[in-house]
Amino acid sequence: MKKRKRRIKKKIKIIFIISLVSIIVVAISMFLIILNNKVNLVLKKDLNVQINSEVSLYSFVEKIKSGEIISNDKEIDTSTLGKQDLSIKVKNGSTTKEYKFTINVVDTIKPEIDAPSEITTVVNKEVDLLKDVSVSDNSKEDIKVEVKGEYDFHKQGEYNLDYYAKDSSGNEATKQFKLIVVSDPDNMTFTTSKGFKGEVIDGVTYIDGVLIVNKTYSLPSDYGNGLTSATQNAFNEMNADAKSLNLNLWIASGYRSYWTQNTLYNNYVALDGKEEADTYSARPGHSEHQTGLAFDLNSVEESFANTDEGKWVKDNCYRYGLIIRYPKGKENITGYMYESWHLRYVGVDLATKLYNNGDWLTLEEYFGIDSKYESE
Repeated sequence: MKKRKRRIKKKIKIIFIISLVSIIVVAISMFLIILNNKVNLVLKKDLNVQINSEVSLYSFVEKIKSGEIISNDKEIDTSTLGKQDLSIKVKNGSTTKEYKFTINVVDTIKPEIDAPSEITTVVNKEVDLLKDVSVSDNSKEDIKVEVKGEYDFHKQGEYNLDYYAKDSSGNEATKQFKLIVVSDPDNMTFTTSKGFKGEVIDGVTYIDGVLIVNKTYSLPSDYGNGLTSATQNAFNEMNADAKSLNLNLWIASGYRSYWTQNTLYNNYVALDGKEEADTYSARPGHSEHQTGLAFDLNSVEESFANTDEGKWVKDNCYRYGLIIRYPKGKENITGYMYESWHLRYVGVDLATKLYNNGDWLTLEEYFGIDSKYESE
């Protein structure tokens, strides 16, 4: 009897253990099923985006802890200020969850003003202070710029002024500039947009000690009397090295007086019209040839660039203090077509900087100046 009771108890115990294990197994299985079907997506805390910025739906996701996004990524329209409701669907196994959230399109970026840092004019000559000023803004709206500060075109002096712009969201921007009103335009000082000191002495412009002539800066009609000795010596040294390589160089056109340039330019205008002539010939008083620091080599034709001489000069003239004054691709900066044959003496130090490892810079780019005729 006792043995029977022990057997029954043992049976019950076994059944209990089996049942308990079964329950645990089922519970674990259910947990794993739930775990495998759980979705967990974390959104970014900052849901503010700037107006007209490029953002996509996925860009608001910080991380996905479990599951995968099944919503297609798409660009979000941020062209209008205000709140915008979005949603992302995430799936894990048989479970799908939609995460709804709201972004806010804002504008907290101030406009950017692009303007000269200094403007120089002559007493009683009023100039448009906004002529070369532009403003850009992420709102892409048309923003007007105004000048703040007091000045007088009829009184000599330096006036510290501000350009001011404000977008529709209230973001404000200012940029300081200096208006210089001089009494004698042939003798004055100025500062370029790159911070170089400019000086006009008896009508001749120097920037950082370098004589500058282009469409903006001119020479007096009586300036110049031939190639400078430094320019001639630079050519002689370059030519000697070229000859050692069996290359043949010669100066086809060196110094030109104001009046010679006047005749040449007017002939070109008669031939091709003023607009076309201005792309390849300087107006009298604006020619580098009058400085005595420039000369043209060999054929004075576009084909020179493809000759052995032209290729060698392009990559080596800087070693002698000479530069390609009107490089290829810089026509909108210099105002002139590419002239592989036109060299200008500036000294070895500056020439090396302008050579720029083969990617020629212009004097305009380096010093931060323009090359534009006052009247076209």
